[in-house]
Amino acid sequence: MFKRVNLPVVGRWFVLGTIVGLVAGIGAIIFFTLLQGCAYIFMDYIVGLRIEETAGEPSLFGHATTEFKRWMLFIMPAFGGLISGFLVYKFAPEAEGHGTDGAIEAIHNKNGFIRWQVPIVKTIASAITIGTGGSGGREGPIAQIGAGFASFLGNFLHLTDREKRILTAAGMGAGVGAIFRSPLAGAIFAAEVLYSNSDMEYEILLPSTITSIIAYSVFCSMYGWEPLFATPNFRFANPLELIGYSILGFACALFGYIYVKIFYSTHNFFKEWKINRYFKPVIGGFLTGVIGFFIPQALSGGYSQIELAMLGELSIWFVFVLIFAKILTTSFSIGSGGSAGIFGPSMVIGASVGGFVGLLLNKLIPFAVSDPGAYVVVGMAGFFSGIASTPLSTIIMVSEMTGNYHLLVPAMWVSSMSFLLLRKVSIYKSQVDSRSDSPIHRGEFFIRVLQDLKIKDIMRKDPIVIREDMKFMDIVHFIPTTKHNSFPVVDEHYKLIGVLKFEEIREFVFEEGLEDIVVAKEICDTHPDVVFPDNSLADAIEKIGFKNTELLPVVDSEENLKLLGIITRRDIISTYNKVMLKQKDAQKGEF
Repeated sequence: MFKRVNLPVVGRWFVLGTIVGLVAGIGAIIFFTLLQGCAYIFMDYIVGLRIEETAGEPSLFGHATTEFKRWMLFIMPAFGGLISGFLVYKFAPEAEGHGTDGAIEAIHNKNGFIRWQVPIVKTIASAITIGTGGSGGREGPIAQIGAGFASFLGNFLHLTDREKRILTAAGMGAGVGAIFRSPLAGAIFAAEVLYSNSDMEYEILLPSTITSIIAYSVFCSMYGWEPLFATPNFRFANPLELIGYSILGFACALFGYIYVKIFYSTHNFFKEWKINRYFKPVIGGFLTGVIGFFIPQALSGGYSQIELAMLGELSIWFVFVLIFAKILTTSFSIGSGGSAGIFGPSMVIGASVGGFVGLLLNKLIPFAVSDPGAYVVVGMAGFFSGIASTPLSTIIMVSEMTGNYHLLVPAMWVSSMSFLLLRKVSIYKSQVDSRSDSPIHRGEFFIRVLQDLKIKDIMRKDPIVIREDMKFMDIVHFIPTTKHNSFPVVDEHYKLIGVLKFEEIREFVFEEGLEDIVVAKEICDTHPDVVFPDNSLADAIEKIGFKNTELLPVVDSEENLKLLGIITRRDIISTYNKVMLKQKDAQKGEF
């Protein structure tokens, strides 16, 4: 339907991006309202634990004045796990875990298809998980809201598979850009998060920019335009500080590795545990509550702890303990089958890593650490850049979330270190290494590689041939002595006469009287496709696929038709595999 409207490419994406951005922005408003409502009812009113907001977020429902019933932390996250687990496993099992990974998997393997139930279930289940104290973030559900609607719209308008993939990714970026008030980072995140190496889906950038701007504008028009965090005016003004930031880079990589390993060890344990799957989020919620009983700051989103760490109001030992407490509560909440994102908890863990390193170095080498609070900001960027393999979008996102652009240099430095040190570790298991490894690009990379290779470099220069005057009976006895089914037929001067295929002469094998009458040139294909030495392998594979043949004769020219060799389908595929293997080995040895 949409194809009938004659719009230029940019115009098409502007229309589609605007629609997806509007829905993603409205979805972000609904999810944020639902999340705050759940947190107010379950944690604030019933438990009496006040979930503090950041400076840039409004408190929609205020705060209750009930007494803090610490013992209820053993119950409330488990209750949330029970409700969210029922919703997920009953109506949309794909909504389990952190939703961004599901959107990535859909783009790589399903042409962006996401069932319409998934974003709805994900939104409700995640609001309940986080609102009852489960440690989770917002980017998973809001990413699936944007991606899910984009997928629905693409199918409704009968877009091409490529357009549906792009629109789904752009919807994912729109949700992230809106909920974290970071439109530029949301646009880049959608293009960057699909791959674990430094590759991007460049076609997504324009549509995701449009969707992210619209979604951000819709969300902020309702809840304000201030950055998420109120940040002191940190600055980078001394090159010696890179010493301390280098140590932070190693720390981000170390704790990032620990986080990913614990998270997926927990996930695999619950996955393999032979109990009813509906009870797994309940047990995960209970374990989360046990940790929360001793460290309540490790529950829910925990964004307020980031601001406190920036202001220097948390002790060095508390932030150190908070690192492990948040890793465990996130692993239990989401790894057990709960539904929420992992970006928010990762920001808290990264901020805690930065706060711990900053405070420690401030005591040991104060000349290299002017303000430990700056390490909190840089720690957020460096930590998530490493575990998510998204350094560019994360650096920008942290800058937009804090409203501080003076720490770009140390953030770039630490993020690059962490990314390089954690190249084989990622919190997003659906990421692939690069575009050449993605199913959606495998065909185009196959052709691109073949276009750079010449037939003369891999052709077989001494093929088995059949002379044009070979008799039928001799042919029948000759073919079994070889391992081939197709043969070039040539004259005495090695001029190509045609190609003889065994499957095409089978019908004559049992006919009597042909033995000494029929010769090769009379039963071969006298008009075969041919290629020339300077043709590319892409030219050859196109002709092989069109004629569904196993080999092509290589001749010197169209006029002379002198046979120089042959090239087979197997030769081409073998050469492609060798080239790709060399490229992967080269990528492994780059660093």
